[in-house]
Amino acid sequence: MSFSADALEGGLSSLKLAADKYRSILNDEKTGNIRWRYGGPPIFDTVNKLFEEERTHIQAIITLSPSKANMASTEERDKYRSVLEDARQVQWRDGHPPDFNNVNQLFEEGQTKVWPEGSLEETVQNAIKSWEMEFSHKIRLQDFKTINPEKFKLFVNGREGLSAEETLRLGSYNALLKNSLPEEFQYYKPEEESFESSHDAFRSALPRGFAWEILSVYSGPPVIAFKFRHWGYFEGTFKGHAPTGEMVQFMGLGVLKVDETLRAEEIEIYYDPGELFGGLLKGPPISETKTTDSGDNTADKQSCPFTH
Repeated sequence: MSFSADALEGGLSSLKLAADKYRSILNDEKTGNIRWRYGGPPIFDTVNKLFEEERTHIQAIITLSPSKANMASTEERDKYRSVLEDARQVQWRDGHPPDFNNVNQLFEEGQTKVWPEGSLEETVQNAIKSWEMEFSHKIRLQDFKTINPEKFKLFVNGREGLSAEETLRLGSYNALLKNSLPEEFQYYKPEEESFESSHDAFRSALPRGFAWEILSVYSGPPVIAFKFRHWGYFEGTFKGHAPTGEMVQFMGLGVLKVDETLRAEEIEIYYDPGELFGGLLKGPPISETKTTDSGDNTADKQSCPFTH
């Protein structure tokens, strides 16, 4: 049986198209000019399959080590927070990069706007997600990529601006929830909360995370005005209140001033905290939810994964 030159060339071309992900030299366009022992490039599909099946088994054993599991997770790119890609050089608050799988899923299931890739709206949306991630999970300003630490100021509802150092010390929740209401009307008191206690309170109340999306962008850089939505599901306890399982959310406006490298210099946020706390204080006090037969209170057993 004989083969034409064209048929043979076509066959080799098809083999070249099947890239081997473990042997990059097989993907070189020059493979067609190589004299192969069996007339064409080798096919490693069978041994690759064997390798992947065995490697998966070994990986399952390795992941029993938290440090190695965390290292593996850093290699998985977060499509909304590109600054996570430099994770190995960063000092993280919890010793390793955060995992956003839960809140990313919440965002994708509940977002009301799907912006085109590369659009101004998507760029601003991801920038704010990255900004919040850095303030919540990094401990050194020198590791921040999203802000200009020397010029940064955060203004919330017209109050005096907070510097980068102050915002990092307080934590994003306390920084955003500071207010000047009389004490009897304060449903949350940032002055009495630490960075850790504030994050624990909201992670417990919203165990799937607190998703954030851009609704509109009204102007481009260097001064970006936008409207946003923040939401989650009240499925854990909050300050002695039992969960309702309902969505809690609020909307607001923001103004982001950036420098020539698109790092934030000033952020102004305007919103009504009552929208958020109206949902979180809706649940009855824990003492009223305990069952008389077993005394079991499932609300107290909610986990607090790092999903923010």
